[in-house]
Amino acid sequence: MSKKSSPPAAGMLVSRRHALGLAAAAFTLPLTLRQALAQGLAGQGPVELVVPGGPGAGTDVVARIAARGLGESLSQAVVVKNMAGAAGIIGAQAVARAKPDGHTLLFAITGTHTVNQFLYPDLPYDPIKDFAPVSLVCKYNNVLVVRPDFEAKTLKDLVALLRKQPGKYFYGITANGSSSHLAMELLKSEAGLDIKGVPYRSASAAVSDFLGGQFPVFMDTVINQLPHIRAGKVLALATTGAERSPVLPDVPTISESGFPSIVAIGWGGVMAPAGTPQAAISLFNESLRKTIAGNAFDALKAGGLETLSTTPEEMAAFIDRESEKWGKLVKAGKIVAG
Repeated sequence: MSKKSSPPAAGMLVSRRHALGLAAAAFTLPLTLRQALAQGLAGQGPVELVVPGGPGAGTDVVARIAARGLGESLSQAVVVKNMAGAAGIIGAQAVARAKPDGHTLLFAITGTHTVNQFLYPDLPYDPIKDFAPVSLVCKYNNVLVVRPDFEAKTLKDLVALLRKQPGKYFYGITANGSSSHLAMELLKSEAGLDIKGVPYRSASAAVSDFLGGQFPVFMDTVINQLPHIRAGKVLALATTGAERSPVLPDVPTISESGFPSIVAIGWGGVMAPAGTPQAAISLFNESLRKTIAGNAFDALKAGGLETLSTTPEEMAAFIDRESEKWGKLVKAGKIVAG
């Protein structure tokens, strides 16, 4: 015959009830925060995601998918505002000066937060102090391409040709301070090449002139050039990542082609003005993670984009590392804004 279990002591009952109460509070607090924040945002208009570039470029495409995901997750209108010009400075400055109420975000990029500070001595914003990181969204590789009718068919051929004919050619710069710009300038420095870079007002304008035959050599993102490479409109010579691009496995990297220090991967992520409530930062981060974990970016990933999500702290640490790297490279290569 089994013994009857002794009833729990009164103290144990209190402790258990207290624990259950705490657990319930832990589950309801995030929902309460979410509802309160969402109601506050809804009462003040849409969230604005500033893109420091023109419509249609790679950054804009990625940002619009992120904005759509944020809007769906938050049940809140999130609109994209393109603010092109001055290597992303105009857009970044606008967000740095915006009211930190959770209604303004920036789709930060390589130039705005890890390069411009070294290219522009009078930068009108502080990339660290004026912003609150939310999450990285993507990284992307660059590719050096030439027109199919150009006589250089490999990176080795191109270097030899440009050395023989210094100053004869120029290349288009999609944006001053972009990873593609720096990659080309570093190649020029390491290989001793004399080829001038001409800044364009947008990536799409540079691509248009390149495809139209205005210049023969171009450094651009893989995601922008992959359709043209596959269509045979351009010839890929080398990519700029530490490893070969998964969508261009037969194209060597610049680092494995004789220039090991040239690794230039761009990135994009979401930031808010410094002082934005932590509840808003956490909610935006959670929403971005859901979007990135889903299938919203599948088409872009098939085109060469690499997506990732981070905590705000991880994003801050990443930017610190990239800033240190680019700062050294800009100074060593004597790269100027142009």
